[in-house]
Amino acid sequence: MDLNLYFSPKGRIGPSVFQQSAIILIVIGFVLNMLNMFVPMLMPLTVLAGFVLLWPWICLWVKRLHDAGKSGWMLLLVIFVMIVLSMISSFIVRLFVKINPADVQAAMANAHGFAEMMKAGMAANKPLMLPNAIAGVIVQLIVVLGGNAVLKSDPEENHYGPPAS
Repeated sequence: MDLNLYFSPKGRIGPSVFQQSAIILIVIGFVLNMLNMFVPMLMPLTVLAGFVLLWPWICLWVKRLHDAGKSGWMLLLVIFVMIVLSMISSFIVRLFVKINPADVQAAMANAHGFAEMMKAGMAANKPLMLPNAIAGVIVQLIVVLGGNAVLKSDPEENHYGPPAS
């Protein structure tokens, strides 16, 4: 596996390499979410790891956009779509998973200090964690597969480099 794939936005990648690489990042993100659920004390590390994963995502999308002859700035459109779909999926999850806001407020009010407040908030919202993680995977797959289907590879050399092999 070429690590340059994940750490440099230069060049082009074809649809199959993009899709395989994106699925690897989706799985890593899901595992990080599950770690938060089962080992809450690791949350600061998993959140940091999630931020670190943003760069490989940017590199993959920019290379895929370059393969279609598009500017890497088109990634902003991908991010917009991802945010909108994530908000919709979160809303749908909350329709099906009921959490009593009074219970959350009570748990937070009884907490002493920031750390206890965070633990109380996580405990109160625990029923949402798995459904939201699954919904996140579905949203990412929709965006990756949909974006990959829409972006047609440029068979010729373009100003981003030679065609992806």
